[in-house]
Amino acid sequence: MSERRPDVSALGPALLILFCAAVGLKLGSYPQYVAAIAIISMLAGIALVVLVGLGRCITLASGSFMAIGAYVSTLAVTDLRIPYLATLVLAAAAGGCAGWLIAFPGTRFRGHNLAMVTLVFQSVCIILIRESTWLTGGAEGIHVPAPRLFGLTVTSDRSFLILIGIAAAAMTLLVTVLVRGRFGKNLQAAAGNEIAAEAFGVSVRDYLTAAFIVSSATIGFAGALLAPRVRILDPDSFGVLDSIFMLAYPIVGGMQSIWGGLLGGGGLRVLPELLRPVADYQELFFATLVILVVLFFPGGLSDLIRRACALVVKQDRLPAAEPAPVERPPSPVPAKYKQYADELLVVEGVDKHFDALHAVNGASLRVPVGGIHGLIGPNGAGKTSLFNIISGFLDADGGKVAFADTSLLGLRARDRIRLGMTRTFQNVAIFGQLSCLENVIIGLGRNAVLPAMAASFDGFAGGMASARERRRAFVALESVGLADQAQARAGSLSLGDQRRLELARAIVSEPRLILLDEPVSGVAVSEVEDLRQLLLRINAERQIAMLVVEHNIPFVTMLCRSLSVMGAGRILAEGKPAEVVSLPIVRQLYFGEEVAA
Repeated sequence: MSERRPDVSALGPALLILFCAAVGLKLGSYPQYVAAIAIISMLAGIALVVLVGLGRCITLASGSFMAIGAYVSTLAVTDLRIPYLATLVLAAAAGGCAGWLIAFPGTRFRGHNLAMVTLVFQSVCIILIRESTWLTGGAEGIHVPAPRLFGLTVTSDRSFLILIGIAAAAMTLLVTVLVRGRFGKNLQAAAGNEIAAEAFGVSVRDYLTAAFIVSSATIGFAGALLAPRVRILDPDSFGVLDSIFMLAYPIVGGMQSIWGGLLGGGGLRVLPELLRPVADYQELFFATLVILVVLFFPGGLSDLIRRACALVVKQDRLPAAEPAPVERPPSPVPAKYKQYADELLVVEGVDKHFDALHAVNGASLRVPVGGIHGLIGPNGAGKTSLFNIISGFLDADGGKVAFADTSLLGLRARDRIRLGMTRTFQNVAIFGQLSCLENVIIGLGRNAVLPAMAASFDGFAGGMASARERRRAFVALESVGLADQAQARAGSLSLGDQRRLELARAIVSEPRLILLDEPVSGVAVSEVEDLRQLLLRINAERQIAMLVVEHNIPFVTMLCRSLSVMGAGRILAEGKPAEVVSLPIVRQLYFGEEVAA
């Protein structure tokens, strides 16, 4: 694999902002003012891409975050005599704190409920600013002094444009690195499939909270840049209509990329200047534009431009896959398995009630180290409930679930990957908007928020840690036959290949046990045998134990070395697959055959 280099493409959005500022410097005074305001709107646009586009959280509080940043910066300069550049950091911190405050209740909701929470925050914040006349000047507003930098006072439109361009480019680079790196990918995974994300160590609540903080901190920073440019701060300049207008930035520009935020923020802020001859119809034009984009270009204008460019170059594919790493001889019996007892997973007397329904009734089973154990039964037998208890998505009412001598009861689902347990899903749960390689990297399980942010900057700098993770992910893809699809979007794969991708994501962390939830469900008959052979090879080469829930009886009997049969919440039979399936009670339960009296 080639040596890793810094991700210079992440500099693109920041360079675009600097380019816009440079172009503005060639124009007159008023165009320079408009360019500065447009650049601030571009910064707000990328902030909303993080929260609305990637995190899928609707917010109507952007105006309040910008007001907080503007007022904190201004008051710090006027009352505390803090240098203006330092107040930019204070404004970002204040915006981030406000984002955390709204995220604390907000992440418990979705959709219109979350929008209402942010709307209430917006309204309360503006009311407090208006009524705190002793501090903010109330409805009359306060005067913002011209900033002083290194002994010089910034007064001209040209100087303001230079200051705003450089500061906005720096913040844009920070946000771009986070979005393009591990943090952004995990945030998309958390918003796209919460259950799968939790299974691989991504805390959905933590990531949505972080998205609120990053987004609001960036908008607060933008507010601090805006304050001296507008010279007078008043609460009416940051009302709910301004929040709604800012929400249109990522919708029109494109919610899935930084470029969309830049295009939407800058374009919609410049547009009023172009529509001055028809100023009375500006709101109608904006509303029509948003509706047209939502109906006909849901990916936003940035996606439309990307598709047009792809047609021009006759290429609608991501970059080619990286060359395959070589020489990966597996150890026949990894040393890490030798320190545990022969029984890796122990389930004893597990109970689960759903009101009057006794879904799991004293169920017990064991999976040995390196073994393949099957679990079958008719619909309603309790298999899914037991499986979810083992994987951590359902709490047991009683019993014992132990993995490698560690009790799993009470542990969160995302904690299991740290112990060496991963899983696949009955309905394929890949992250379709990410590449195959990015899906597998998430499977490594090192997905807490702060480490993910650090990994984002490591990847931007071409660090060795990120290079090693990419190599491990590529090896996992190679082992399931998807090396040539490493850079393809996961959602574009066939169902059979998506099943393989799930396996690659499950094995990349070198787990001790994989929980396979109907691994051939929906797969073409011609691919079932290939998947069975792949599972056997993974088990043999990596000594990974497997617990398989499956309805395909021929498949599970040929794959597994031991088998349990559930009925009415109980384990009714257990043993070698061929012997268990031939038992009269099993044939009656599962196949409906009559048993002789």
